[in-house]
Amino acid sequence: MENTIGIKRFALASLYLMMVFGLVTILLGYMTNSYRGFYLSLTLGLIILITTTVYVPVIHRRKDKDIKGIAVPALQALWVTTSMALGYVVTAYAPYFNIPLAIATSLFVIGFTVLVYGVYAMLKISRVSKVPLAV
Repeated sequence: MENTIGIKRFALASLYLMMVFGLVTILLGYMTNSYRGFYLSLTLGLIILITTTVYVPVIHRRKDKDIKGIAVPALQALWVTTSMALGYVVTAYAPYFNIPLAIATSLFVIGFTVLVYGVYAMLKISRVSKVPLAV
């Protein structure tokens, strides 16, 4: 029971953190002065926001005794948000998007941070709950 409550708190905290990063990337998109960079930030940020907005209530409503019921949606949401973060790492400096260097660096750092944290969170939740990463 103690372990399940800890995983539930950790999963919710991780998704709230991802939600904040999604909001920050959307705000950075407004400052790009490039419609391609704006749409990139808006698309990836909205996918993160929508995913976390959908999955947080699902995890929140799960019973504290149901560790697999908490871990599966948490892993699914973290897969999506971590994948979007990889999009920032790969595309932030691409000349096609014409993103100013300071904003591109910010997006890269945010993307890399979310990528590393997302992998850590998925591995931790998977290890503790015994739910495979491919859910």
